[in-house]
Amino acid sequence: MAEDRLFIIHQGALGDVVLTFAAIIALRKQFGRIDILCQGQVGKMAARLGLADKTYPLEAAFFAILFSGAVDVKIKDLISSYKKVVVFSFSAELENTINQMTDDPCLRLPPRPPARDRIQVAEFLLQQLVGNRMIESVNANVLVSSWHRRHTPKAGRSIEASKIIIHPGAGSIRKRWPLARFLELADVLAERGWQPQFVCGPAESDLASEIKKQNRQVHRFGELPDLVDWLKTAGGYIGNDSGISHLAAFMGIPCVVIFGPTDPARWTPPGPRVQVVRPAVDCDPCFEIEPHNCDRPTCLMDATLDSVLQAFDGVSER
Repeated sequence: MAEDRLFIIHQGALGDVVLTFAAIIALRKQFGRIDILCQGQVGKMAARLGLADKTYPLEAAFFAILFSGAVDVKIKDLISSYKKVVVFSFSAELENTINQMTDDPCLRLPPRPPARDRIQVAEFLLQQLVGNRMIESVNANVLVSSWHRRHTPKAGRSIEASKIIIHPGAGSIRKRWPLARFLELADVLAERGWQPQFVCGPAESDLASEIKKQNRQVHRFGELPDLVDWLKTAGGYIGNDSGISHLAAFMGIPCVVIFGPTDPARWTPPGPRVQVVRPAVDCDPCFEIEPHNCDRPTCLMDATLDSVLQAFDGVSER
């Protein structure tokens, strides 16, 4: 029945969608069923985690007409079967198209706050829902931590708890800590008895190639649900500000996230065990307000190996 069904549309990539998970958890109290239209692999990941009951791939030809401004009868029948539609998008045109298909206007929310607003993205989304009377006031870290407790087996983490996942990539090369330091980090962790393992995303062939040249194994996953299953076996995670980092943090893995030109006040992922590394610098985070980094991005270059190791010691399970 439509009375307790919610339809969510999100056009963003992995990290952007993961940052809506706290909001989805809060919305679960109001809706018995939540279905999501988003990038296909991201949707599969959300379903594997139990955040979505059913997912639809945004790239499917069936949904292309949504972004043309036209109204399709079949899509209208689908969307009108839900009590409410929430759209995470900057597109007013998409909102207008959806509203031609529903009796109750959809709720369109910006997927992130204005670039100079120093508020955590997950908290911003929750505040938007509170302001629109969709949920009651709640904290993102509290929501994610409680979700993690409910979904973590009482038997504890896998026997591979000494495995530490290192992800040296990011959606933009501007956000990457130098690969040489990640390689040195792996050596130090191995000396301490951990089992560091590298992972790279589909668009990070350059990094994967360089890591393999150093005789290191690199894990790569064509399916995000497979990545989820692999992350579940880890005892820790270290990476840049990236979608995989947000996913690992949401899953409750002890995480160290290295920030540079992006603002940790905005992009720190909510999670029960997250440490952020960013050196104290005089300049403001420039990733969202400048097209390029400065000639010497001290915000990344000055992040030391010792600072990352110290942060890891603060969240690791040993």
